[in-house]
Amino acid sequence: MTENGPELVLPRLANREQALIFAESQGAWLERMLRTVRPEKTQRPDHLDLAFTGESLDIEYLSQDVVWTGVRYRGPTRLSVSGNIQTDEICILALRNWLKRKAVVELRPFAADVCSELGFELAGFKIGLQRRVWGTCSSRRVISLNSALLFFPKEIARYVIIHEGCHLTEMNHSIRFWNLVKRYYPYPEHARRVLNAPRSVPAWVHAKFR
Repeated sequence: MTENGPELVLPRLANREQALIFAESQGAWLERMLRTVRPEKTQRPDHLDLAFTGESLDIEYLSQDVVWTGVRYRGPTRLSVSGNIQTDEICILALRNWLKRKAVVELRPFAADVCSELGFELAGFKIGLQRRVWGTCSSRRVISLNSALLFFPKEIARYVIIHEGCHLTEMNHSIRFWNLVKRYYPYPEHARRVLNAPRSVPAWVHAKFR
């Protein structure tokens, strides 16, 4: 790390092109590490773009003398955060809860349709807001999905669902697993690049508060 940012140091005989490809593929991880070293103050957002639903929402904040903080639609293009909005942390936590509720309404039925279409037999779905994974599949045949997938187009969310659905057959990341994924989604590398792109999800979604 230098004063101007991260520095890539290569052994003398290393392949420069391959090293740059690797560095680009680690962009999301590198950005998380930079925030740890140089944490930024996370502020409440004033706008929200959900590629999954195609919504572009302005956010307004309305202070009320109450202890609760709520989030609701005020028209098709506006969200209202109202109640106790004294700090950015309070507002962001309320927006995270709203995002999870939104994912239950939008993402879970979409996932159910994809699994039904492809013949994945599941015990159920869970919706969370995980920091480090887009989805998981348990040995009990339950798929958990990250609410932050709402920031991506449906085709990218479809990849995550297929990825986890294939773990019902192959609970690993073997060649057999990836061949199975490609049977349903021929270009997983593209989806993974989109998911791992720096700033693919707004910083407030996963920001830590001290």
